[in-house]
Amino acid sequence: MIDVFMFLMLIVLLVTAVSIFVFNDLLYIVIIFGAYSMVMALIWQQLNSPDLAITEAAVGIGMTVLLVTVVTKVGRRPQ
Repeated sequence: MIDVFMFLMLIVLLVTAVSIFVFNDLLYIVIIFGAYSMVMALIWQQLNSPDLAITEAAVGIGMTVLLVTVVTKVGRRPQ
């Protein structure tokens, strides 16, 4: 069962990584980055590395909040 879960998480990780290059809206990219970080935290947890999972989750959430704040101040579309 763990192998199926890890396979699905790796597929989701690959999809989120590729979709960052597909979208042009900066807010969408930041939200996808947050999803990528949470999937990485789940993968670290499944690999029995809770310290890395907690660090990934904390840094990912912090960076997502910071980047959403910057994007709302600067603008959603690149020039």
